[in-house]
Amino acid sequence: MMPVFLLELRTEEIPANALPGARRQLEERLGAALAEKGFEGATVVCRSTNRRLTVTVSGLPGRQPDRQERVMGPPARVAFDAEGRPTKAAEGFARKLGVSIGTLERTATDKGEYVTAVVRHEGRPAGEILAEIVPAAVRGLRFPKTMRWGLGRYTFVRPVHGVVALLDGEVVPMELFGVASGRTTVGHRVHAPESFELGSATGHAAALAERKVLIDPAARRRMLEERAEQLAGEAGCRVHPDESLVAEHVELVEYPGLIRGQFDEAFLELPPEVVVTTLRHHQKCLILETPAGELAPHFLAVIDRMDDPLELIRQGNEWVIGARLADARFFFDEDRKRPLAELVPGLDRLEFHRVLGSLGEKARRVGRLAVRLAEALGARVDPADLERAAALVKADLVTNMVGEFPELQGIMGGHYLRRDGEPEEIWTAARDHYRPVGFEGEIPASEIGRLIGVADRLDTLAGLFAVGEVPTGSRDPFGLRRAAQAVVKIVAEAGWELDLAEAVASAAEGVSGVADADTGAVAQQVVAFMEDRVRRYLTEQIGVAGDTADAVMAAGWARLPGLVVRAAALEKARGNAAFRALALAFKRVRNITDGQADAGVDPGLFEQDAEKALYGEAMAFHEALERELAKGQVEGAFAGMGRLADVLETFFVDVLVMAEDEGIRMNRIALLKMLGRDFLKLADLSRLQVEGSES
Repeated sequence: MMPVFLLELRTEEIPANALPGARRQLEERLGAALAEKGFEGATVVCRSTNRRLTVTVSGLPGRQPDRQERVMGPPARVAFDAEGRPTKAAEGFARKLGVSIGTLERTATDKGEYVTAVVRHEGRPAGEILAEIVPAAVRGLRFPKTMRWGLGRYTFVRPVHGVVALLDGEVVPMELFGVASGRTTVGHRVHAPESFELGSATGHAAALAERKVLIDPAARRRMLEERAEQLAGEAGCRVHPDESLVAEHVELVEYPGLIRGQFDEAFLELPPEVVVTTLRHHQKCLILETPAGELAPHFLAVIDRMDDPLELIRQGNEWVIGARLADARFFFDEDRKRPLAELVPGLDRLEFHRVLGSLGEKARRVGRLAVRLAEALGARVDPADLERAAALVKADLVTNMVGEFPELQGIMGGHYLRRDGEPEEIWTAARDHYRPVGFEGEIPASEIGRLIGVADRLDTLAGLFAVGEVPTGSRDPFGLRRAAQAVVKIVAEAGWELDLAEAVASAAEGVSGVADADTGAVAQQVVAFMEDRVRRYLTEQIGVAGDTADAVMAAGWARLPGLVVRAAALEKARGNAAFRALALAFKRVRNITDGQADAGVDPGLFEQDAEKALYGEAMAFHEALERELAKGQVEGAFAGMGRLADVLETFFVDVLVMAEDEGIRMNRIALLKMLGRDFLKLADLSRLQVEGSES
C-alpha cells in the first residue's frame, strides 16, 4: 500500500468567500510541485471548514523515483587539447558533478560540440520532499484579504494555531507561520473542544466526524439541505431556492445546524423585496414561502453547532430581524408621506462624481441622451416622458428606505411610483433600469426602461472615461465592464437597429460640457471598450468561436441584432467542408486584393472559361445576396456563399491572376475585389482559423 499524506492547518475563522479559491489553489500548487519532483501519479484533495484547511495526498510512492540528467559542460575544444587529452576545464567539470573523466561525452549542439555528462540522481524519501514543497505551496496561496498577527512576521488569511503533517503514522517535520507540525488537533469548538492525537493520516476525517466536524463541504451541504427541507415542511412551507446562499452557509460552519425562527406577520405588508433583503442580505437567512409561492413569516438561520438548546440563538435572530423590519416599516411610512416626484430636487445635493457633478445633473444628461437614442431608433416615445422618467428613476436614492437598504435602489422607486399612480412604463423603468448586471439577468420590460438603462450606462462610461477612470487589468472600481456588457445585452436582445458607435459618440458629446477632454478621443476609447464587450457577448452568450466572432465583426459590429444573426449563421455554416475550402480561397482573395483600387469589371477582357464562370456565379451571388439581406435571411446568404467554393477553387487553378498584360491583370483583380466586397457584407472569412490554411 502506498503511503497517504495529511496536512491540516487550524486557523481562526476564515471568511466564506476565501475558502473555495484556497482549496482550488492548494490542490493545483501542491499537485504541480509533486509532479515536478517526479510524483506523477499522486492525487491531491483539499477540503476545508471555516476553521481548518486540509490536504490529503494519496497514490504517493515512499520514495522519489531515481532520475538521470544530462548536464552540459564546456565546449569540447576547451575541454580537450589538440591530442584529445582532457584539460583542467574537463577535470573541473567532472569533479563538480562527481563523475569520472572517462564518462564524459561529446554532444553536437546548434552552437557546436560540447562536453556533457549523465548524472544519476537518487530518489529521496517522500517525507523529505513533502517537508520542502508543502510550506512553499501554502505560503503561496492568494486570498481576497490577508492579515498579520503577533509581531507581524507572518501574513495569511487568518492566524494559524495548529499544524498536523502526517505521512501514514509518522510526523513530517515542518514549520508554517511559526507553528511546528505534529499530530495533535481539536474537535468542534462547542461539542468537542478538547485536543487529541491522530494515529494516522487515513483516520483524520472519521476522527473529526466523531467530534462533530465535517471536513467535506459536500457532506455539510447534504446535511443542510435535508434539515432545511424538514424544518420548512414542519411549518407547512418550502424553502425558496437560493444556491449562492446555501453555498455560503456550507463555508460558514464545521458542523451544519439550522434553526427556524419567525417574525410578525404584519411585516409582510411591506414590499416583499424589503423583507427578503432583511432576511437574506443582512442576516444570511433562508427564505420560506407558502405552497402558493408567497412569503411566509418564517426563516431558517444557519448555526455552527448541532442544536440551540436554550433557544437563545433563535431569539437573537428574531429580535434582530424584528428590529430591522420595524425600521424598514418606519422608513417606508415616512417615504410614503409625499410623492416620489417631490424628492427629485434632492438629487442635485447628491454627488455622482467630483468632476461630473451631481446625480441631478447626470439624470438630466441621461434624459437628453435617451431622447437622442429614441430618435435614432424611431421609437414611439414622448421625449418629455423620457426626460421626466430619467429623473424619477433615480429619485429613490434620496429616500429613507434606500438610504438604509442601498440594495433596494430602483426596486423601491418602482414601488413608490406605482403607488403614486405613475404610468406602468415609468414605474417599471425605475424598477428595471439597473438590470441586467453585466450579461446576467433579464433586460428591462418597457421601452422607456431599456432606453433609460442604456443611456444611464453610456453616460457613465463616457463620463468616467473622460475623467481618466478607465479600467486597468483587474481594477474596475466603477463596474464599467459590467455596464458595457449590460448595454450590449439590452441592445442585442431588444432587437434595436441602433448604431452603437454613434450612440457612444452622443454620450461623449453629452459629457463634453462637464469633463475637460477631447470628445472624439473619449468616444474612440469607449467604442474600443464596447467592441471588446460585443465580442465577449458573441463568444460567451451566443456561443460562437472566437474566430467566428472576429470574422463577422470585421464586416461591421455596431448593429448588434444583425451581427448576432450573422455570427450564429457563420458558426453553423463553417462546419461544411465546402465552406472550409471557401474560407481558404478567400484568404487568397484578400491577399491579392488588399491595397488595390476599386475598378469596374470588363467581361470582354476574360480569356479563360474559369474567369467567365466565376464572373457569372459572382453576379448571381450578388443579386441573391441583395435579396436575402433585404429579407434578413442571412443563413441563405451564407449558403449561397458556400456554393462558390468549387468555382473559386477552379479559378485559382486555371487562371494566372497576375498576368503580364496589365489590363488583363487589373480586370482579374477587379473581379476578385467585387466578389470580396460582397463577402464582406457578411463576414471576413480570412479571419477564420481553418485546417490547411498554412499550406
